[in-house]
Amino acid sequence: MKCISASFPRLMLGVLIVSFCAITARAVDPQTPQPDATNLRRTVIVDVVEKTKNAVVYIAAEKIIQQRVAAFPNDPFFQPFDPGQIRTYKSNSLGSGFILHPDGYIATNNHVVSQATQITVELLDGRKLPAQVISADAQADIAILKVKTDSPLLALELGDSSDLMIGEPVIAVGNPMGFSHSVSTGIVSANHRDLQGPNNEVLLGDLIQTDAAINPGNSGGPLLNAYGQVIGINTAIRKDAQNLGFAIQVNKLRDMVPDLMNPAQVTKVEIPFPLKEQRTVAPPSTVTTTIISPDGKAIETIAGEKPRDIVDAYSILLKQKPEASFEVIFADGSKQSVTPAVVPPFDAMAESQKRLGLVVEPVTEDLASQYSLEVRDGMFVTKVMRDSPAFKAGIRPGDVVLQLGRFRVRTMEDYSSLMQILPKSLGRVPFFLVRGDATGRGFMAVN
Repeated sequence: MKCISASFPRLMLGVLIVSFCAITARAVDPQTPQPDATNLRRTVIVDVVEKTKNAVVYIAAEKIIQQRVAAFPNDPFFQPFDPGQIRTYKSNSLGSGFILHPDGYIATNNHVVSQATQITVELLDGRKLPAQVISADAQADIAILKVKTDSPLLALELGDSSDLMIGEPVIAVGNPMGFSHSVSTGIVSANHRDLQGPNNEVLLGDLIQTDAAINPGNSGGPLLNAYGQVIGINTAIRKDAQNLGFAIQVNKLRDMVPDLMNPAQVTKVEIPFPLKEQRTVAPPSTVTTTIISPDGKAIETIAGEKPRDIVDAYSILLKQKPEASFEVIFADGSKQSVTPAVVPPFDAMAESQKRLGLVVEPVTEDLASQYSLEVRDGMFVTKVMRDSPAFKAGIRPGDVVLQLGRFRVRTMEDYSSLMQILPKSLGRVPFFLVRGDATGRGFMAVN
């Protein structure tokens, strides 16, 4: 009996060990299907990247760059006496952007495309499309491009940056150092940051700070939340720090759309019906938008289309033709007919001389050949009045003005419409020009 009772626990233990080993062997057997297994590789990040990758673009901009080169750069004796020569050369600037609307509107940073004479947008599928800057704001560092496409493009969904949480995950997608469609992750490190210059002036304000890797070439790409919504536009890094990047809040872009996509400037069609966007955010990330008319009424449809957000609303307005009336239906069921008109002509030259001190003419192929111009559009300066705003800003005869205010100037129609909307008292109007094979930018004080 003692032998039996003493052996029984050992026997049972052996059986248990054998059974446990059998169970364990079955659990790790790779041949055994696991119907309830979780794919740990498929994370939120993977889902967001797959959802958004086709809407992130690669931007190549050809620019004219000036650089001072010393004759004896490594000789300390000559450094105090050698200012060097200014050399001008063409350079390719690389950056990122994202599709803002299926009609071909693309958002990026202004500094990615400023001073560019040629811009190419490359999609994930390899298509390379020429792009035009339709508007840009240097102070906000935001630009809107337009590409022509035969079919609608996949656009990113805009989020809302008013309720960002410190510590929430973010994803940056772009083309750092030319490595297209690279992904980095991090968190919202801080909000409402300002970047200051050497004299403590604010260069960019109200930025999102993140530790997601943002390197040269990421500029203009989207900063996404965990739901794949754009919450920021990647714009800057601190070269003297690691894991410290910044992005423009997406709400700034949304608020600037009525100016950046103004039909009077983009398509030269005047639509006296400015729109605004009201946004509400429901946790965790549902953004509900209402488009508001000039008299404060909620809009249901514009020209038969229901606008999803302010970008979509202005895309609808930009498709309207002069003298072709369209109907606006409000949320209360009332209706209003709106008739677009061609931006009325006026004496742009007289206004240009009076307010800016400039006499210009559009660049043509013959003019470009005669003066060996590097560009084929813009306004060629033929005369500058002494002591005028243009003269004091450094503009001289022979220069070609390519941008005035927020908008690119390609034709006399562009210049004429811009002269009509220059504020009576703005203080300073930014401009960008080409002089020979060099470029310049500055501000004019408007009279």
